[in-house]
Amino acid sequence: MVLSGLLLTVALPVQGQTVMKCQSVPPSEGPGIHHYVDINFPASIRVAPGTPNGAVIATATAEFPYACPANPNSPPGYDYWFIFPGQSWLTTNYPNVGKLTTLQNYREFETFGFRVTNLDTGRVMAVHHSLQEWAPSHTNAEPLSKVLRLKIEMIKLNDNIYNFAKIRNPNAAVGIEVRNRGKAARAITVDFKFFKSGGSLVVTPNSCTVTTPNVNVTLPPVSAGKLNQAGATAGDTGFNIGLSCQSGSNVYVTLTDLTDPSNTSTNLSLVPGSTASDVKLRILRNGNPVGFGPDSADPGNPNQWLVGPSSSTSSIPLSAQYVSTGRVTPGTVKGAATFTLSYQ
Repeated sequence: MVLSGLLLTVALPVQGQTVMKCQSVPPSEGPGIHHYVDINFPASIRVAPGTPNGAVIATATAEFPYACPANPNSPPGYDYWFIFPGQSWLTTNYPNVGKLTTLQNYREFETFGFRVTNLDTGRVMAVHHSLQEWAPSHTNAEPLSKVLRLKIEMIKLNDNIYNFAKIRNPNAAVGIEVRNRGKAARAITVDFKFFKSGGSLVVTPNSCTVTTPNVNVTLPPVSAGKLNQAGATAGDTGFNIGLSCQSGSNVYVTLTDLTDPSNTSTNLSLVPGSTASDVKLRILRNGNPVGFGPDSADPGNPNQWLVGPSSSTSSIPLSAQYVSTGRVTPGTVKGAATFTLSYQ
C-alpha cells in the first residue's frame, strides 16, 4: 500500500537571528516547509491463525534525504526530534507500541499497533505526545547532508484483527523535525502518513495435513503395440492424495514436473534412467489431463486448480497413464511429480 500525505506550513523565524531552513535532496520543494514520505506496507497484510499478540505482522521502511546550510547562530548546529501527535495516538500494553485513535469509529485500529525505530541508531521511539530526541545533535556550524531513516513495524494487538478485511484511511502520522539548536525554530519537518490509500487484512487460512506425503503409482506393463501412434494412451491406474483439512478455506493444488519444473504441458517428463522412448506419462483428474505448473502456492499460479472447500476435502483422486509421443520403443518408464497446496 502507499502511505502518503502532505501538510504545508512554514518555519517560524526567531527574532533577531536568521533561521536556517533545510530542504529535501534532490530539492523537490522549497526550503522550510513540511515534507512527506510514502511508507510502503504490503498491499495485503497476511495474519496467520494463532499469531501471538505482540507479534510483528508487517514491516516497512522509509527514508528522507535532506540538506541543511551552515548554522552559525549560538548555539550552532541542529537538533533532531521525533513526535507521535497526541490527537492520533494511544499507548498499548506492549512497550513502545502505539495504536491509532478510533475517533472516526474505525474499529480495526484497535486490533493492531505500530513500533517506530531509528534505523541508524537502533533506538525504538517511546509512545508519548511530546518531542523526544531522535538522534544526537549536530553541534557545529558546518552544513550537513544526511538521511532520515526509520522502520515501522505493524504489531498484532488482539484476536479481533481476524474480524476485519480492510484498513481504512485514518488521519494519523508520525513526524521528525530538524530544528535550529536552542531556538525552537523548525528547519524542516517530515511527516510520515499512515494508510493514506488503505489496504487489506488477509487472514491466512488454516492448512491441510497431507496423510500420503509419498505416493507411489505402479502402472501395468503394456505392449508397445498399444501405443502405436502419437496421442495413444494405455495403462490407466488410479491413485489418491490423502488430506486432513480444517474448515475455513478453499484448497487449490498445482502439480509440478520434477524433471522439468518449467513444463506447463500435460505430459510428464521421464526421469533419467528410463529406457523407453517416445512415451511419457499423464496425470488425469476426472478423466482429463492435468497441466503442470511452477512449484508455487501463489493464487493464480499457472495450471493451479480448485480441489474444493477444505471442510469437505479429504483426498484428491487422480489417475495416471502412458501416452505416446511418436514411435514407441519398449523399455522402462518412470516419472516424478510434486504437488503444492494453496489455501485461499
